[in-house]
Amino acid sequence: MVTTRLLPWLLTVVSVTACGGSMDRGQGSGGQSRLNGDATAGDQGGGSGCDPKDAKCVPSDVGGTVADGGDTGGTGPSAGGGSAGGNEGLGGFGPGGTGQYPGHGFVVHEWGTDTIVVGSDGSLQRGLHHEEEDLPAFVYDRLRAGTSIGAGNPASPSVTIKMETPVAYFYSDKPLSIRAQVSFPQGVLTQWYPGVASFLPAIAAPGAAGAGGPLSFADPALDPSFPFLTETCREHWSTVAGGELNWGDISVLARGTDVSSMLPAAPLAQFTWDYARAVDANPLVLPNGEAERFLFYRGLGDFDLPVQVTQGKGSLILANKLQAAIGSVFAINVDAARGVFTTFPQGIAAGSELVMSAPSLERGEALDQYQDKLGSAVTSALDATGLYHDEAVAMVNTWKRQWFRTPGARLLYVIPQVWTDSSIPLTIQPKPDAVLRVMLIRVEVITPEQEADDVAALKVLETTPATGEAYFKGLGRFAEPRLRRALDLYYSKAGLVFLSTIQGANTSVASGE
Repeated sequence: MVTTRLLPWLLTVVSVTACGGSMDRGQGSGGQSRLNGDATAGDQGGGSGCDPKDAKCVPSDVGGTVADGGDTGGTGPSAGGGSAGGNEGLGGFGPGGTGQYPGHGFVVHEWGTDTIVVGSDGSLQRGLHHEEEDLPAFVYDRLRAGTSIGAGNPASPSVTIKMETPVAYFYSDKPLSIRAQVSFPQGVLTQWYPGVASFLPAIAAPGAAGAGGPLSFADPALDPSFPFLTETCREHWSTVAGGELNWGDISVLARGTDVSSMLPAAPLAQFTWDYARAVDANPLVLPNGEAERFLFYRGLGDFDLPVQVTQGKGSLILANKLQAAIGSVFAINVDAARGVFTTFPQGIAAGSELVMSAPSLERGEALDQYQDKLGSAVTSALDATGLYHDEAVAMVNTWKRQWFRTPGARLLYVIPQVWTDSSIPLTIQPKPDAVLRVMLIRVEVITPEQEADDVAALKVLETTPATGEAYFKGLGRFAEPRLRRALDLYYSKAGLVFLSTIQGANTSVASGE
């Protein structure tokens, strides 16, 4: 069942009479009454990268667990500088980076992560619209971010990319009035805060499809059951593309302005939201009175990433298709009790491959010890991109549970800003003196062993449905992509039926914590 809620904006009607009614572009009215729900400029350049033919291209790996937190191959010059003194108290990760706002100029920094799931053959697996981290109720969404994509129609689009938690910070030595907009040409932006002045693609007003419905506001882009009158209308309005958020006017307040009483509550006991607030950026206030320390957005997309990941016997092959270097690469393996990682600080040179041995849990360490080492290493790598140190700490603290402790094999790598700017354009007026955007790609790798287990569970599902279903539900947000991959390897009518029941579910992850 698709759950919807009325978004708290006035709506400007755009006539689409050929489709039997009206479609609405969200138009911000100030968001005074919010209902409960879930949730450019600059070129970072590239580091020298890592060419596997170079004898110096070696991983930093001591016993398979200790990473070198030194030079990360730099995906851009530091925009920081200033004196030492990071926020180690925010989580203890990192050696205390020197990056901080220099105290002059208009600077914008952003960090975020994209998540994909790949099979052992490198195939992208669909079904990443399920949520992993709950968002506070004050966060806006398009109706419901967990809306099923593809449910009941295997030919409908689904998503291969989950863009998660990009946050943009603003720094200025004087108060400013700015305008901000972010676009997602190959995806839909599903959640954001503070409230925007307008958004695309359009949502449907009641009666937009004639007498057949919908009876309330609905989302033709993300709801495969939307009652389009014609295939032409479906092709035009149901694509996962053309995402846009326009915040309109934003006041960047003076540095040090205390807005704590204006910030909506997001207790750390329940949400990771407050980690992103622990950054020395200028506070922001919108005309509707909403205040925050950053702009937040999240989205779903359907496109390929430039690094292809395939597996050999005990090895991983990462092929960089970009004409720019990939930054630091981390290979991670973790179960309920142990974790191990390997880091490749020099990344992957443009057009090159990185071949690595998959980290073995035989050399794994206890979770807490492994997490501390990995957290420090990733924080150092983020420091080296030019993020200010408290930003790097905030990013690691926000995602450490999912990155470091969720059982499975995964890769993390820093993608160059030229890719981010072209894939998710960010427009700020007036133009900042400097813009740094650091996107970390998270690749969940389905190993051949996992594929064998998943196929075995698929066979069990045919004879003992409750047992088979419990197995896949235990995979949390990755149940759908794992099941889809198993179905690629083994046809199962019972599996297809079960897929239709979970692909619209808002599942929670079993993190192993």
